[in-house]
Amino acid sequence: SLLCGRLLGEGIHRSVYECRIRPDLVVKVESDELRYFANVHEHKFWADNQHRDSVARWLAPCEYLSPDGRVSLQKRVDPITPSQELPDALPAFLTDVKRSNFGWLDGRLVCVDYAMAAQSAIARLRRVCWED
Repeated sequence: SLLCGRLLGEGIHRSVYECRIRPDLVVKVESDELRYFANVHEHKFWADNQHRDSVARWLAPCEYLSPDGRVSLQKRVDPITPSQELPDALPAFLTDVKRSNFGWLDGRLVCVDYAMAAQSAIARLRRVCWED
């Protein structure tokens, strides 16, 4: 309760909360019931690609991972509004293409849920059909 504020959303593996300590971050808490290690996968993908501009520009940065991988802190983004146009193509490594997995950070579209991103991080663009 010290770290987590208002619930922002829930997925299959994690719940996402406002961060009470730093409003520029969100707190992702992985469920005890379905341990997919989504936070660990996401942080590893970020760590492996944060210095590859062609990949990192599409990702919301990860800032902290708890030792057990259950709690993660990630940069907070502005949500996509229904009226905003989205690109027809995204990098091939972004596999879970739905509006709720993306947001705006510093004026650019970024993915906030890339735990299931393709491990090869191929930055070549491919046409997408947005879900949601």
